[in-house]
Amino acid sequence: MVLALYKQGNYTEVEALCRQCCEVEKKILGEDHPDTLYILNNLAHTLVCQERYDPAEVLFYQCWEAMKKALGESHPGTLHRLNGMAVAVDGQGNHDKSVELLQGCWEARQQKLGEMRPESLECQYNLDNAMKNQGNHSEAGKLQHDYCEDSEK
Repeated sequence: MVLALYKQGNYTEVEALCRQCCEVEKKILGEDHPDTLYILNNLAHTLVCQERYDPAEVLFYQCWEAMKKALGESHPGTLHRLNGMAVAVDGQGNHDKSVELLQGCWEARQQKLGEMRPESLECQYNLDNAMKNQGNHSEAGKLQHDYCEDSEK
């Protein structure tokens, strides 16, 4: 149901359902349980879709810290949360911090998963956007060119 609402763009309803589910999960499984963090991460993504970057960053950060503690800094799930947090930071206008976070995330994903994995390419794309937002168009253009070439492979 949540996925259908998300695909329809009903983010207000998705947010309400995610908050409900998250409260139940916290009571039953605990705050740092992977299932609770998964729902919290989905809530953060929903907030980004609504361009509510400040609360999204807080939730992504909470998920990222818990995942680092539970699974380690270079675990794909941890890096997924870092990527989301960096996008939220970019949405707030803090492009320098976003570029720094995304650069580290992209390098870690390439090392851990490989250059051609969708997760690595997603991070490269987000880094390209953050660099454009930062005003670094020449470096962003090179990244975008590399991204397009890599995506075609």
